[in-house]
Amino acid sequence: MKNKIIFYRHFLERNKIFFEILTAVVLTITSIFVSIQANDIANKANAISNAQTGIMELENTANLEIRKKQISNDSTETDNITKWSVLNNNSKISNFEIEKEFSYINIVKKLNNEEINIPLMEYINLDGRSTEQNEGLIYEFDNKNCSHNEYLMRQGIWEYGFTQIKSFIQVSFDNVLTKKVTKYYQIAPLIQEISKREWDLIKKDWSAKSSNVIHLKDIERNVQIIKNYH
Repeated sequence: MKNKIIFYRHFLERNKIFFEILTAVVLTITSIFVSIQANDIANKANAISNAQTGIMELENTANLEIRKKQISNDSTETDNITKWSVLNNNSKISNFEIEKEFSYINIVKKLNNEEINIPLMEYINLDGRSTEQNEGLIYEFDNKNCSHNEYLMRQGIWEYGFTQIKSFIQVSFDNVLTKKVTKYYQIAPLIQEISKREWDLIKKDWSAKSSNVIHLKDIERNVQIIKNYH
């Protein structure tokens, strides 16, 4: 028995370095495994957190909708008012306002189908009516009875070309987190949200043509400008 003990003692002494290395390897492997497990748990926790954040952002993101309708003031329907309604279909917002507007008279010449856009001043009433609500119908605005002047101008250049109004607005509001949000929309003839890049291009184009800007009140002057526009 004593000889066996002496044998094992000598065996352990001779292989001390081997066992130390083996122990170190085992500890290293265990550490790596624990680290991998910890990273996996952390990644899953981050994924859950990101999903929850995404859900919260969706719940707190306003969903604006703009609707347009014509209100007739007479039986001939030449003195209409165009009215736009802004609705918020998600979350809550405050301090909604229309900050800027860029509008054009768009003409397609009958002679050669050439399309031109002449800057138009003050087509819509930026000072609309707030409903003081933060959900549902939140704001209304109109085109200040411009429809009648628009009708007269169309009549004046009927032989020259077809006309329509193109209008774009920049709006802002505070979301439920009190963060200011800015959005851009085309509101005539189509209603659709546009990107900031599109808005910047429209702003640049309108500014470049602003020396030829017209107002729908000046019917006779506008007819001459349109016919002589190049």
